[in-house]
Amino acid sequence: MKAPAQSLDRRVLGLWWAASAALVALIAIGCGVAWFLDFLPAPLAVLIVLVAAGLGGLVPPVRYRLWAYEIRAHDLYTSRGGLFVTRTLIPFDRIQFVETRQGPLDRAFSLHQLVVYTAAGQAGRIPGLGDEEAGSLREELSRVAGTVSV
Repeated sequence: MKAPAQSLDRRVLGLWWAASAALVALIAIGCGVAWFLDFLPAPLAVLIVLVAAGLGGLVPPVRYRLWAYEIRAHDLYTSRGGLFVTRTLIPFDRIQFVETRQGPLDRAFSLHQLVVYTAAGQAGRIPGLGDEEAGSLREELSRVAGTVSV
């Protein structure tokens, strides 16, 4: 199966790096506390934090390259993942409604998430979309599926 054509907005890299930095900070605090309480030797604590920081810097660009989506003739096609690849096809005639979400970090980077629902519940999600792209995708999917957008 051919990979979808559309990639996410590049600003999602900043969002993912910010989330990674927050996680690395929590790991550093945990390692600092573990070292202070003599549960972890200092060199191991430093190594854990350095590995976490390295992975936190490397994962977002890889994740960005591995996320794609496409509106095709009869369905929405999304693909994500490298080691474990998930490809999702959501037929237009199964879509119940479409919404866009924007959490605090999304707002900070002017990004949205598009969420597609079928009768079975949430069927798909596309993170890291710009304002215009999210709105036009929501309206396009609602139009072709004959549903209401939220």
